[in-house]
Amino acid sequence: MKTTRVYLAILFAIMVVTPVVMAVAAQQQEEQVMNKQVPGPEPSTDRMLALYTKKLNLTPDQQAQMKPLLEERQQRLTALRNDSSVRRGQRLHQVKQIREDEDKKINAILSDDQKKQYAQLEEQQIERMRQHRRGQRALDEVQ
Repeated sequence: MKTTRVYLAILFAIMVVTPVVMAVAAQQQEEQVMNKQVPGPEPSTDRMLALYTKKLNLTPDQQAQMKPLLEERQQRLTALRNDSSVRRGQRLHQVKQIREDEDKKINAILSDDQKKQYAQLEEQQIERMRQHRRGQRALDEVQ
């Protein structure tokens, strides 16, 4: 009898606490979505430089030239992400423009073979972002 009361008390506590915990989690997730106006931050400059060095077989001179370009791209994207006065459509257009500007500068230091490889890497990154967005939309629809 005493054990039954304990089980009932635990069951009652679970029934009361679970909706509260779920509501708090949903609210936190909603706040994260509302505060996040474009996809998360770019990978670190050093990480991107290491990836490009490996995939494109960059020379030390090319690495030295590419690092400030990657830093500039990251700074511009971060500034845009933090600018709440820009609407979503404008923001996406500006992100595309920033990437195109930086790609031109990066391509200027690459050989012809490296340019082809760089274009493939960028296309792969764009496809990963598309898949991420599709997955995010599917999550949003479920909620």
